[in-house]
Order: sequence, then structure tokens, then C-alpha cells
Amino acid sequence: MAEKKSKMGSISLVAFARALDKAYGSWSHLAARSFVSGVFVGLGATIGFAAVVIIIGYLLSALGYLPIVGDFFTRLNEFINSATPNI
Repeated sequence: MAEKKSKMGSISLVAFARALDKAYGSWSHLAARSFVSGVFVGLGATIGFAAVVIIIGYLLSALGYLPIVGDFFTRLNEFINSATPNI
């Protein structure tokens, strides 16, 4: 019984390996696909980070008008602007 299970396991492993080989083709095709995928992941992360920074900057400038914590956010916004004058 154990021998039959090990044969079935190795057969399914061989079938899995063949399916992977069929799906990905050659190693160069897999490497090219992975490279393009990595480029787009990096591009998406960069755009997402920029969007978050823009939203935070907008919120800091908008919160400067609140009566209780407005002074704190105004000083924080001025500090950020003085630390990055060229942006």
C-alpha cells in the first residue's frame, strides 16, 4: 500500500513538473517575464508612494486651519518645506 502511494506521489510530481514546463516554456522566457513583472511592481510602488506623500502634504496644509492643532500642523508644514526647498 505504501509503495502504491509513493508511485502515485512521484507520478503526480512528474505531471506537475511537465505542467510547469509547458506553462513557462524556456528559462529565457521565464526570466524575461519575471523582469518585466519586477519593473511594473517597482513602478507601481513608486507611483503609490508618491500619491501617499502628496495626500499627506495636502492633509498637513489643510489641517493648518484647525483652531486647536492648527499651529502644530502649520509649524510641521513649514519645517517640511524648509527641509526640502527644491521640491
